[in-house]
Amino acid sequence: MDNTILWSGIIGQKDAIDRICASLDAGETHHAWLFVGPRGVGKWTTAKVMAAALNCEERGCGSCGSCGKVMREIHPDVIHIEPEGNFITIDQVRQLQQTVSLKNFEGNTKVIVIDEADKFTPEAANAILKTLEEPPPAVVFILVTANIDAMLPTIISRCRQVQFSPIPAPEMATFLMERHSLSYDEAMLATKLSSGILGSAISFAVSPSKQERRKKVLAIARDIDRVDLARLSFVAEELLAEIKKGVAEVQERQKKEFAWLKEQSGQKDMPAHLKKNIEQKHKREASREEHQGFEEILTIMVSWFRDIIFSKETGRDDLLANQDRILEIKEHVDLVTGADIYRCLQIIEETKQLARFNVNMQLALETMLFKIHEVVTVKDTSYF
Repeated sequence: MDNTILWSGIIGQKDAIDRICASLDAGETHHAWLFVGPRGVGKWTTAKVMAAALNCEERGCGSCGSCGKVMREIHPDVIHIEPEGNFITIDQVRQLQQTVSLKNFEGNTKVIVIDEADKFTPEAANAILKTLEEPPPAVVFILVTANIDAMLPTIISRCRQVQFSPIPAPEMATFLMERHSLSYDEAMLATKLSSGILGSAISFAVSPSKQERRKKVLAIARDIDRVDLARLSFVAEELLAEIKKGVAEVQERQKKEFAWLKEQSGQKDMPAHLKKNIEQKHKREASREEHQGFEEILTIMVSWFRDIIFSKETGRDDLLANQDRILEIKEHVDLVTGADIYRCLQIIEETKQLARFNVNMQLALETMLFKIHEVVTVKDTSYF
């Protein structure tokens, strides 16, 4: 396995990285790769590292200018594609086809990284298939998916598959302790709360605002039966404000990054292609933060109700995600039926599915809260 710094930063995927590095070392780089595995286990990061390796003399040193640009997602010859809204559209593919036909700006290999490659529209899927069947020279496609069953078999057959596995909890916790100086308890809490998603674990571990968000959402889940029905709309607004706060933090960080990159360019006006790449990257990041914020709130809600059912049915504290809330969870075990808890989990899952569509987030959160309130609020006995 390659031990350069960028490769060594990917944890829990030794088999996948060994296979990719063996191909690179042998000079047998296939024109199309398909990274398959659960969400959040390192597929996207690995795709970026592979793109860096293809354009780095030391195969991913992490310190040269090319590696820096690739990892910041501003390299002009590394193109990132992800769904616009719910799907990757034919217009995106047509623009991509035009891009790959152009000469490289500065890199040896043009790399196209396509996230959520299972979300092509039928027309777009057929168009990208034609490009994969007749690939341009010195172009490598890396498709990333957590749902290979939704992809065209003909697209799959054109790609070299690499399987990614869930990251073992002990390995993730060790990484958090070593790289982010967490205590064992802090690392294990972040690991359990992340549902196996390393990026979420890191974000929770190092971000006070994420930790504060968790406290607020858990309080809402815990006390929802005691909230006046008329106030639920305001509660939904509070949750939406948490999402917007996360987006605002990303945008503030982006302003600083833009100013730094402009200074680094040493020019009064930043080169047009670099400015375009930065703007596209920032748009992706803001959109991603908004959708992830919505999902994160729902995941925290799920963790509360799931912990209650786990405690009720097994009595095992080690299975609970919210290890710092065990006493609170135990207090609620006998105050609600298992059927009602499962109904709450179903309501949250239905709300999570709405994230796949361009729904009004506040309306979706309001509807969810009203439904859960109706389930957990009883008239004759008190709950929570």
